[in-house]
Parts: sequence; C-alpha cells; structure tokens
Amino acid sequence: MADIPTVHDIFFRAILADNQVAVDYFKSALPEYIIQLLDLTTLERVPDSYVSRELEKTMSDVVYRCRRNDGKGSLSVCLLVEHKSRLDKYTPVQVGGYIFSGYQLQISQGQKELTPIIPVLFYHGRQKWEYRTLDRLFADLGDELLGFIPNFDYVYHNLRDTPEVAIRAIGNQFLVSALLSLKYAFDKRKLKERFLEIVASGLAEGSDAQQVALLIYGFTRVDFTEDQIKEIVKGLPLAIKDKVMSTYDLLIEKGIEKGIEKGTKQKGYAVVANLIQQLGLDDEAAARVAEVSIDFVRKVRADLSKKKK
Repeated sequence: MADIPTVHDIFFRAILADNQVAVDYFKSALPEYIIQLLDLTTLERVPDSYVSRELEKTMSDVVYRCRRNDGKGSLSVCLLVEHKSRLDKYTPVQVGGYIFSGYQLQISQGQKELTPIIPVLFYHGRQKWEYRTLDRLFADLGDELLGFIPNFDYVYHNLRDTPEVAIRAIGNQFLVSALLSLKYAFDKRKLKERFLEIVASGLAEGSDAQQVALLIYGFTRVDFTEDQIKEIVKGLPLAIKDKVMSTYDLLIEKGIEKGIEKGTKQKGYAVVANLIQQLGLDDEAAARVAEVSIDFVRKVRADLSKKKK
C-alpha cells in the first residue's frame, strides 16, 4: 500500500507550497514536450484534494492547475504529484484511482469539458524502482484482454537515479538544497558529511518557512550532537546561525519529528506554539511548516495571547 504521511511527505509538500518553487520543480521534472504545452505562469495550487475519502487515506497527493500554452478556450491542465519514499508495486492502480476520482469530481462540479490530469510520480527511495504501467501488473495478457485494461501514462521523476549535476543545474537554489536532501535522505552518512554544503544555498535564499522546513527535515534524518551542530554553523552568517541553532533546540526540546509523524492534536499544538514563540513565524509560514490549517495556527496564537494576560 501507499506510504502513510511521513516526515518525507510533509517536507515534500512544504517544498511545493511555494508557487515559484513549484514552477521551478515542474520545469525540472516534466518532459520538454509537456512544458511546451503548459503556461506555467498561470500555475496555482488546487486547495481541495480531488481524491475520494478512501483514496485520501493512502495517497500523499499535491495538485496544481495551470492553463494550456495555446490559450484554447478555458481548458486547463491539472498536475498531480504523488510522492513515494519506498517501492510500491501497485502504484499504477493508486494513480489510476486518483485520475478517475478526479474526473468524477469534475463531473459532479458540473464541468462541461473535463480537465486532463497529468500524474507525476516522485520517488527518492533507497531501492531501484523501474517505471511500470498498469498492464504490467497482469500476467499473460493477450491482445483480446489487453483492451480492457485502462491505459494511461504518468511522468516518473526518479530522484534516486537523477545525477547530482542535473539537480544542481536547477536555478532555484532552495529547490536544489531540498532535492539533494531528499536524494540522500536514506544515505545518512553522506547527508551528515555534506550537510552544510547541501543546505547552505537553501538557507541563504529560502524564505523563513522554507529554511525552517529544510532544517527540520535535515535534523530528523541525521543524528547530530549539539557540539557537531555548533561546528557546522561556524562559517555561516549570523542570521542563519541563529536560525539553525533555534531550530535544532526546538527539535531537541519539543520533539518536532514525533509531532509531525504522529500528527496528533497535542503535538501539533506544541509544534505551532514553538514555531510562533521561538522562531517568530507568521500564521501562513507556521501552517506550512507544521502542515496544519491557518485557522488552527490562529487559534494557537489566540490561546498563547490569552495565557500572557
């Protein structure tokens, strides 16, 4: 079955929460012939997931919409990104379920013309994973039966096998840092040895929310002692030093990784409270990092204000 939401899913969603980062990601991940068809300047996040409640339990989707580049009518194209950190033989079934669930939703919303959905499978796991279509899940299919199998393609973005030089060629340096962190997420020795090199450009160019998300993900993948952290940040600018140490202290004291992975309300409250109090994030940034709604963040902020009185 699919991954349940993990620290990997949360970090990946945090990356694509920024519209410009999402544009740069799609430019790097989509085949050129698809990029030529799309007007990525019109890209926008779809706020409500298309998936059914049943699929919602098993899929970690991120959905964006943009118009076609030829400007024909009002037709737009939806981009689904399904994130995987480990092999899943039945992913084509899940992606197919998502596609048809999306089309059913469009029908129920009264769309006269359906909006095509382009699925993107993002994989960064430890094992080698070959691209497979749905028909390959069936043994000994003859031509007589093949026509009954739904036929659809998806864009397979295999970060595991993407050369580092190709990742570094992406212009958005925060995205470079984020993708390299994901690429080496299961090689803790390499990530630990190259931690500062990998995150430095992301810390220099990312927003506050992006910097915190990058640090939280890195710190939850590699076990650093406080002395090792202090050694790492020696050569960083003062503002970034403070951000690194504040985030590390927050992880140690409040156990953000457990709060993120378990997703309990109590831990979510603690995470948001500390993002507000210790890192000074605004409501939108705190919501992105903690993967909660802005309304939830506002309630936490209001509660903290009451406690001060």
